[in-house]
Amino acid sequence: MAKKRILLKLTGEVFGKQHEPFSADTIVNLIGQIKELKSTHQLSIVIGGGNFFRGSKQGKELGLATKSAHQVGMLATIMNGIMLQDLFEKHGVSTELFSAISCPQVAKVINQQAINTALDESKTILFAGGTGSPFFTTDTNAVLRSLQISADEIWKGTSIDGIYTKDPAKNPDAQRIEKITYAEAIKQRLGIMDLTAYSMAQQHKQRIRIFNIFAPNALHNAAQDSNFGSIIE
Repeated sequence: MAKKRILLKLTGEVFGKQHEPFSADTIVNLIGQIKELKSTHQLSIVIGGGNFFRGSKQGKELGLATKSAHQVGMLATIMNGIMLQDLFEKHGVSTELFSAISCPQVAKVINQQAINTALDESKTILFAGGTGSPFFTTDTNAVLRSLQISADEIWKGTSIDGIYTKDPAKNPDAQRIEKITYAEAIKQRLGIMDLTAYSMAQQHKQRIRIFNIFAPNALHNAAQDSNFGSIIE
């Protein structure tokens, strides 16, 4: 039976939040789950960089031009990619690190043939460097990379347990949405992903599951429980 291909979008905060000590505990736990799912699932990962730098926050605080802030954020994802690869390899998971920004000393430049080879070799692919261009989020990058690996589904691992009508951290009356269409998500301007990501996923009929990556056995639950998290399709 063919393995189910998953593009996993990880928040950089799996290493720890800004201004807090870094920890490998969450990543090591996720690596263990990925190893256990290997017989049925092949995961590729897009990593964010928010634990180091967020253009929307630190970029504004510093008064940076949006383009520059985005470029710094993309470089932050490369640092996370290097750390991810090291930890995966230490725990016996063969990986290939790709970067959309050319830095051949640490990562391969993204190209479709190399991606296909890594998939054929059953490697866990790590995507860093964003899209290589400013003005695109890691959500949009996740949809792009999901198309390049022919993913069956995108999993967005974040710090909340699904999609809400409002930001649940700021609005106690926010209601959780179990399943929604792209058309409705765009109409309601739900902020769990940006509009470019919604539009691209809708155009290519990509299914997205959003869940709390910090929940116990999050990846196992996403693989086995259709009610875990929220679905956009």
